[in-house]
Amino acid sequence: MKTLLGQKKDGIVRGWVQAALEIYPADVVAFYGKEKNTFANPVGAATTAGIEGLFEALVTDAPPGEFVPHLDRILQVRCVQGFPPSQATWFIFALKGVIRNALADELKDAAALRGLIAFESRIDRMAACAFDVYAGYQKKIAEIRVNEIKNRVSTLSRMSKIRYGGPEVDPEQKGGPIDGVRRE
Repeated sequence: MKTLLGQKKDGIVRGWVQAALEIYPADVVAFYGKEKNTFANPVGAATTAGIEGLFEALVTDAPPGEFVPHLDRILQVRCVQGFPPSQATWFIFALKGVIRNALADELKDAAALRGLIAFESRIDRMAACAFDVYAGYQKKIAEIRVNEIKNRVSTLSRMSKIRYGGPEVDPEQKGGPIDGVRRE
């Protein structure tokens, strides 16, 4: 299987990049697929570089940890763009179809089919790794949002103290000014 994949590498990688970019609108896909300048097209460049690295790691049967840097390139952007996990990671499963199409003639042999099944199990391991990577980015983004809200509340509290005087309100501290007001 390694030999077959090596012989068809360029076509498979091209097809996989195209499948990975299908998450975007058609006019954006055309730009991402054609523009080669990394600065003018960071998403397309990251996707292409990530897929090239992932394909190499799959073919050489690298351990799952070696998928992470390549997945980072692709999934970090998709997480920030707000894609749900199923859409963000779908490109991994699309590789199976790309390979089946590229090796259609060669897969008539039983040994080649067994090799494909083994290779597809590596793709599945990579997909599991991708879900973990994506979940990690979602967690980081959630933490950033929470910290931003805390900072805004803290800033509003300080501004309130400057404008109206009185104790500064700390939302995380009990016994603030509201708790000290007598109720009659």
